[in-house]
Amino acid sequence: MKRVTYFILFTLISSLLGNEARGQTYYDTQKAKKDKKYYIEFSYGLGSARWYSHFYDAPLYNLDGSVLKYGDLKLQASNPMFDYNFGVSVPLGKFRVGMGIRFEKFSMDKLSMISSDSSGKGNIPDSYVLFTESFWFNEIYAKMSAPFSFCANKPYSLEYTMNIGFYGYDGVKHLNFFGNDQIASTYLVSAGFLLDYQVLDFARVFICPEFEYKYFHNNANEAPSIIVHNIYTGILSFGIRCDVSKF
Repeated sequence: MKRVTYFILFTLISSLLGNEARGQTYYDTQKAKKDKKYYIEFSYGLGSARWYSHFYDAPLYNLDGSVLKYGDLKLQASNPMFDYNFGVSVPLGKFRVGMGIRFEKFSMDKLSMISSDSSGKGNIPDSYVLFTESFWFNEIYAKMSAPFSFCANKPYSLEYTMNIGFYGYDGVKHLNFFGNDQIASTYLVSAGFLLDYQVLDFARVFICPEFEYKYFHNNANEAPSIIVHNIYTGILSFGIRCDVSKF
């Protein structure tokens, strides 16, 4: 999916969450108003990713369309990244639930190759390939967080956060790095901690260290070619969240 499609989905689901929040505010008269926080949030994150990939009977192309490698390829890579993240959340019992979209920019300069005859060495790269690439991952995800009770009635709060969703990508210049232009299996999960501090009656600044795992498998219609990416990313995000119930 392109980023515009993700934004449309995000807007529609945000509207549904907003309606749920208003309904809950109306009916849940026993809950203290200070606990009814309906957040919208924005953050900017920096991180680093590790790739563990497998190309089987699939070519790895250069920018000019020539074949760099072909066959049973095991690849590793590491790269910096940054992201923009937008989210909404509402209270649900002792938890918070919501959804978000994240746009991640990845940049690469080389791939580490593991030859099929180096199995005795474990996953130790034995050669490298120049692979200059940059592209966007566009995520949409559901999220849930569990606030820690010791932060109740404090100007700060600490939450354990969990996300699950899927992603698309655009801007890839190397042919076939994510298979052909068909629907692939793309999933993500993440977990982390969010620490915020109230700076205004309606606004809190926060920091969120997070670990994310992405899985990619090309479409089965591309058989016998198989392309699998396992991507592990550590992210440190800084942002602001606003309680819309204060307006």
